[in-house]
Amino acid sequence: MPAPRRRLILPVEVYNREFDAKILLACFAAERGFSVIVGSKREIHLKMDTLPQSLYLAINLSDRNIVVDTLLNKLGHTIVGGDEESIVYSSPEVYIKEKLGPEVFKKPKIFLAWGPEIHHIWETHSNYQGTPIHITGNPRIDLLRPEFRDFWKVQTQDLQERYGRFILINSNFDRINNHRPGKGEDQQILRAAKADPSAVSEDDLALATYHRDLFQNFQTMASTIAHAFPDHTIVIRPHPSESKEAWVKATVDYSNVRVVFEGNIVPWLLSAQVVIHNSCTTGLESYILGTPVIAYRPLTSNRFDRALPNSLSQQAFALEELQTLVGISVKGDYQPTPSISETQKTLIEQYIACLDGPFASEKIVEVLEQFDNTLNGQPATTTSAYLSGKTEAVWRRIKRQYNASFHMGNRNRKERHQYLRHIFPDIELTDVENRVENFRNILNRFQNLKTRRLTRGIFEVTASR
Repeated sequence: MPAPRRRLILPVEVYNREFDAKILLACFAAERGFSVIVGSKREIHLKMDTLPQSLYLAINLSDRNIVVDTLLNKLGHTIVGGDEESIVYSSPEVYIKEKLGPEVFKKPKIFLAWGPEIHHIWETHSNYQGTPIHITGNPRIDLLRPEFRDFWKVQTQDLQERYGRFILINSNFDRINNHRPGKGEDQQILRAAKADPSAVSEDDLALATYHRDLFQNFQTMASTIAHAFPDHTIVIRPHPSESKEAWVKATVDYSNVRVVFEGNIVPWLLSAQVVIHNSCTTGLESYILGTPVIAYRPLTSNRFDRALPNSLSQQAFALEELQTLVGISVKGDYQPTPSISETQKTLIEQYIACLDGPFASEKIVEVLEQFDNTLNGQPATTTSAYLSGKTEAVWRRIKRQYNASFHMGNRNRKERHQYLRHIFPDIELTDVENRVENFRNILNRFQNLKTRRLTRGIFEVTASR
C-alpha cells in the first residue's frame, strides 16, 4: 500500500538528554512541510501500528533493535539510521564491538552522522552495504551554540539562585552504579566473576574492574572537593541511569553537597563555575559552551578511556592537581594556551559537524526532504507484510502490558515504573508548546506551527495550512 509522505517520527529515549533538541528538529521539519510525531521511544514502539507511515529517525544502531526495526518496516515506516552516542567512545574498535552488530546496516535506507569520524567508521565497517551516509551534525549541538543562549536563560538563572556559585561533578557510572539494583553491566560481570572466574572474558572483567575502581576514586574526590571548597556548593549530577544513593552516602558529612538529576545538562553547564568529569560527553559540551572543564583521571587506560571529551578538557591525574585547577577555574583565571586551543578545535571538527553556519537541524531536514522526494509513489510495504506487522505489533503491545501488570512482582513492577518515569517522565502538551514558543521567539521563525497531543508521551508538530 502507498505510504503518505512528508511524515517524520522522532523517538526520544532519555528525556533530559534529547527532548529539547528533538523539539527543535521537529520545528525545522514542520516548517518545511513535515508532519512530525515526537515523544517517548517506548510509547512510540508500543503504538507503532497506530501511527501513520513515516520516516523514523533511529536513536542508535544496535542488533537489539532488529525486532522493532523489522516491525517498523512491515508497517510501512522507513528507517533513517542515527546514533545519539556515536561520538564518545574509547576506540573505534570498542565502539564497533559494543554498538555495531552484523544486522545494523540492513534496515536503514540512509544514515545521518555527527561528523567525519563516525562517517568513516560506518563506511569502513565490514558489514556496511553502501547505504548513503550524510554528515549532518546533531540538534543537541545546535542548542550549545551562542544563538540559543536565551533558550536556557530562565533555567540558568534559577540554578544560580538555588545553588549560588557551584562546582559541577558529572558522573557517568551507570554500568557500576545503576539506578536499578543489580542491573548494571559491570555489576553483573563482577558478580559472575566472583562466582565463577571462567564465566566472563578477561576484557569484560578488566573493564568492569576499571570502572569500579574509577567510581571509588570519584567518590573520594567528591568529598575532598567538598572539603576544599566549603564556600561553594558541590553539585553531583549522576548519569540518567545511575543511582543517587552511593553519592549521598559518600558525601554525607558535607552540608555543601547536593546530588541532583534534573533537567537538561546545558543550563547546569552554563551555570557552573567549573565542571569535573571523566570520559563523559559533558566534557565536549562544556568545551563548546566555553565553561571551564576538567577531566579527572586518577586512573588511565588507553583501552577504556574516551579520548575526545578528555582531550577537550584540562586534565588532572591526582587530587592535588585537581584542587589546583578547580581553584584557578573558580577564580576565573583559567586561560587555555593558543596551541592547545587550536589542537582542540581541529579535533572536535573531526567528530562534530555544523558547529557554526547552518544549524544541524536544518541540514538534517534538507537531507530528509531530498530523501523523502525519492520515495514519492513507491509502496512503503506490501499488504501481506503490513497485516503481518499489524498483528505482531498488537500482540507485542498486549504482551508488554500484561507482563507489566501481572507477570512482574510488585517490587520489580514498581522499580520498572520508577525507572521509566526517571528517563522519560509524564509530560503535558504545555511542555511542548512552551519549547516551540521559546524557539519561535529566539529565531523569529516557526510562526505558523501548531502542536497537539496524540496520546500519553506522544505529540505532533505541524504547520498550519
